[in-house]
Amino acid sequence: MSITDPLDTTPDLLDDDQRIAAFIRSYRLRRNLTLAQLSELSGISVGHLSRLENGGRTPTVRLLLQLARALGVSLGALVGESPEQSTVYVSRSEDRHTIPAGDTSLQTLSDPALRWLQAVQLNLLPGRLGEPAAHAGEEWVYVLSGAIEVDVNGNISTLGVGDAIHFRADIPHALHNPHDQEATLLVVNALEAPALRLSN
Repeated sequence: MSITDPLDTTPDLLDDDQRIAAFIRSYRLRRNLTLAQLSELSGISVGHLSRLENGGRTPTVRLLLQLARALGVSLGALVGESPEQSTVYVSRSEDRHTIPAGDTSLQTLSDPALRWLQAVQLNLLPGRLGEPAAHAGEEWVYVLSGAIEVDVNGNISTLGVGDAIHFRADIPHALHNPHDQEATLLVVNALEAPALRLSN
C-alpha cells in the first residue's frame, strides 16, 4: 500500500466497512503509528481498532469522530471523500455518499480538506441509544425531522423538528432516538483550532 494512495484497490469495489477500514489503516500507517499508539490517542482499545481495520466491525459515528481527531484528518477524508483544490467546497446532494454506522447513518457535508469545523447529516434509527462521547471543541445539533433526546452529562433535553442545542463537547454527551420514527439531524462539530500567531 503506497503512502500517496490510501487504498491498494479501487474504492468503488469495496463495501463501506472495507473501504473505511482501508482508510483508517492507511492514515495510521501514514503517521507511522502502531495500533497501541493510535489506541492511546483515540481512547479505542487495540482489539477494537484491529477489528475496525480488518473490516470486521462497523464503526459508529462516535468512533469515526474519535479516529478522525486522533489521526488529524477530517471525518470526510476518513470515510474516503476526496478533497479538491478549490477556494470553496460545495456539497451537492446528488454527489454525497451515505455511510451506514450501526444504528446511525451519516453524510458528511463539509470539506474533507478542512478539519476544524465538521458538519454531518445524521439519521438515527428508531430506538437508537447512543453511547456517551466527549471530545474537544463544541457541538451544535439541529433536528430536521423526527424527535430526539440529547443527554449532556445527565441533563436530558427533548428536541423536535426545528429545535437546536449547542454545548461544550468535552462534557459527556449522547444522542438518543427513543421513538418509533427515524430522526434526521444536522450536527456541526467545531474543534479547537491552534491559536493564530500574529506577526508585528
